[in-house]
Amino acid sequence: MSPESQSVTLADLERWFSVERMATYVRSAQATGCDVVDLYVWNGRISKALLEDIAHVEVLLRNFMSVRLANACGHDDWYRDDARFRFNSSRTRRFENSIDEIERQIRYSGKPVTPGRVIADMSLGSWCFLLSSRLEQTVWRALRDPANGGMPNYPSRRRAMFESHVKTMRDLRNRLSHQEHIVLGNLADEQRYLDGQCANLGWIARAIDPKAADWIRSQSRVTALRARRP
Repeated sequence: MSPESQSVTLADLERWFSVERMATYVRSAQATGCDVVDLYVWNGRISKALLEDIAHVEVLLRNFMSVRLANACGHDDWYRDDARFRFNSSRTRRFENSIDEIERQIRYSGKPVTPGRVIADMSLGSWCFLLSSRLEQTVWRALRDPANGGMPNYPSRRRAMFESHVKTMRDLRNRLSHQEHIVLGNLADEQRYLDGQCANLGWIARAIDPKAADWIRSQSRVTALRARRP
């Protein structure tokens, strides 16, 4: 047990965070031969490190997409150009409604509504929607069009593959944001899971800009933290 954990016991964590939550960590600690309190602390730290990497990749993604969509329609508030991109359908106006809500929240905060603020507040789920098959002939076509900047670092330009990688990032972010565990009962499975998630983030960044991918990797704390797993 690390010095910082010596005064805290499993019973404390179970009282603070629930027996049910801690059961996962107890099983993993028993299976991998480490202290459960140290493992819980490590899980929180590596989760935050992964969220840092996800934040970099998410902002890279939204800027990449936003620039190309703005170039395609000629204005920065491209998210209002339903005539061109056909965000809405006869059954739902969910995307438009989400933009309306973002703008309401910006006004409520006392700030002027600008494209930059709207784009910054769009959820990762919204960016996944923009990559969906329904918008392949509008949004995806604009993204891969060389006239708008194109996708020079993603030569296959396969929408479904790109969407799948972004969805995997979204699912990981949602998991971490809800304080779900990264640790697993089998250490080899855990290592494979983390290898896959890190590779996925690198894949997205590299498909957009290899230099950005290298920088994000160089700033990441994940590898160092993985080496310090209890």
